[in-house]
Amino acid sequence: MRKRLVALAALAFVSRLPQLLSPHLLVDGDESVLGLMAKHFAQHGEFPLFFWGQRYGLATVEAGAAAVAFRVAGVGPVPLKIAMLALWTIGVLCFFAALARTIGERAAFWSAALLILMPAWAVWSMKARGGYLTAFAAMSLLMWILSGGARASWRTWPAAGLATALIYLAQPIWLPGALAIAAAALIERRRPSSAALFATTALAPIAMVKLWVASLPETWAGPPLGNPSIWGSRIRAWQQLYTNLSGSYYLTTAIDPPGPATRGLAAAWCGAIVLLVAVQFFRFVARRFNRVSHVLFAAVWCTLLANWFLLFARDGRYLLPLSALLVALASVDAADLLPRRAAVGVTAAMLVAGAVSMAEFRSFSFLWTNAPGGLSEAKRLQLVINSLTSRGATHAFSMNGLLDTQLIFYSDERVVARWATRTDRHPEYADAVNRALARGEPIGVVGYTNTSGAPGCWDVPICTGDIEHLASDPERIHIVDGKYFVYVGADRSLLERLRFELPE
Repeated sequence: MRKRLVALAALAFVSRLPQLLSPHLLVDGDESVLGLMAKHFAQHGEFPLFFWGQRYGLATVEAGAAAVAFRVAGVGPVPLKIAMLALWTIGVLCFFAALARTIGERAAFWSAALLILMPAWAVWSMKARGGYLTAFAAMSLLMWILSGGARASWRTWPAAGLATALIYLAQPIWLPGALAIAAAALIERRRPSSAALFATTALAPIAMVKLWVASLPETWAGPPLGNPSIWGSRIRAWQQLYTNLSGSYYLTTAIDPPGPATRGLAAAWCGAIVLLVAVQFFRFVARRFNRVSHVLFAAVWCTLLANWFLLFARDGRYLLPLSALLVALASVDAADLLPRRAAVGVTAAMLVAGAVSMAEFRSFSFLWTNAPGGLSEAKRLQLVINSLTSRGATHAFSMNGLLDTQLIFYSDERVVARWATRTDRHPEYADAVNRALARGEPIGVVGYTNTSGAPGCWDVPICTGDIEHLASDPERIHIVDGKYFVYVGADRSLLERLRFELPE
């Protein structure tokens, strides 16, 4: 097994090299927040619990992993990405170990390889976004803990309870599938003491954390629970499924998949969901029962239905809990029902398409389409930072709500920025900018140009804000490679006309 574990870890890293070496690689605004949390953890010992500005989204594990990477390789986007990839890879290895107990090491290895090369995780396996990768790893750990079956001991249930608590605190969207698997294991066990141990160890840490966060100031809430139009959102839910399985999206915006292999695989996995429903009907008609298949099928549909019924938002990332369960279910059914040659042929085709898809993601950009041979995204952002600092500005107002944290992270906090609202995820940054404005220091305004192609730039207020007509000296606006604008010398009057909230 050790050799297979090493091979899977190597595949996870090598398959992400096209993105890591791509000129389009850019840590987004939320990732920059976690990068700054990790930097403060590594350099100042500021222990993080939740993502800044939230009472949810446990960030301790991800910020801790990034802090270790920063201590070894320095603060930067690539160490941050590699740290996240390492955490995700741990989850893949737990997934492999769990599946190996059911279908054998050889088949489980190729199933884990399918998960590694699945477009749904192409980008998100390296996303530092506060809890998503932690929940994935904890879910895989839970599957491994509960895969022992009859060999389970009393120690299994406290361990499973703690893994479930970690899932809930990190990202509750993994919980429906996790509870389906845990419930099946407890029903098979048929011992009230096991259920009591599981429930106690799951609920106790959750209650402790909830009591502690209740004393914190009011912070950002997550997506509201409840879907007022369940039937009316059915088409959007199916579109969300395809978007998630393509792995090509940013926040609420779907992005065209980067190539035909990615599009084909996303369509194939959507088709697999329908096919696997038919397989379950066949199992019952033909009396080809398989407990693991039935449990995984229930977990898949608990995940899908909970997402559809409980969330009105149709962000692609909210279906990230699906992919591992889907691959596991397909693998168990293929190993049990398909002739060996057919299973090998389908797996090989999916693996080849997955390898091509990973190469296609080299061209993935969540901001805009870049011409071949242009500036790298990191270089372009450094030019923005240099444009500010060379004009004497170390504090800036950002016209975009996520560009501010990118400026702070990529400048290693040499530039401090804030958005339109008076407070943001980390109020200390907004306070620092406000104080600089009050002291009369040079203040910058930064944003995307209206023609940059950035998402939302058809809506002028979140791009230039019409600064080219509001500023008394528009000739001082500096355009960086056609994508960003930088203006230094903003006063309170201009900032108010740009709709920034300012302290009295």
